[in-house]
Amino acid sequence: MESANARLSNIHNHLNPQPCSSNHSKGGSIKISPEVSDALSRGAAVVALESTIICHGMPYPQNLETAKEIEGIIRQNGAVPATIAILDGIPHIGLQIEELEWLAKFGAQVRKTARRDIASVVSDHILFGFHHHTYLHGFTSSI
Repeated sequence: MESANARLSNIHNHLNPQPCSSNHSKGGSIKISPEVSDALSRGAAVVALESTIICHGMPYPQNLETAKEIEGIIRQNGAVPATIAILDGIPHIGLQIEELEWLAKFGAQVRKTARRDIASVVSDHILFGFHHHTYLHGFTSSI
């Protein structure tokens, strides 16, 4: 029973992140899509996907079609896709179709972001108002 309580507490912390101390209203936020949030709360399978391939791997519209196809395959196999990106300085776990389309259309104009860059990218947005970045490998390991 203690193990189940620990897991529920961990899921609760993922779904309700505590903001870091910051003068900026968005500081410390993580946006988890309703679909991913629901799957996590039920203990369902969630498959994290990098957004880099959407922006830097293929040309538009092939990139968007591939992203939608991959998410569809994941859903057909009983899991929930969770594409990861930093949008407006906020890490997003699970993107809406409009967000996928935006990333696909802007492509290589969107900055690649490696794990080592995440704190800098989020804080740069807070301090300087920079926008949209994609994750390059690894952030999903903390989910």
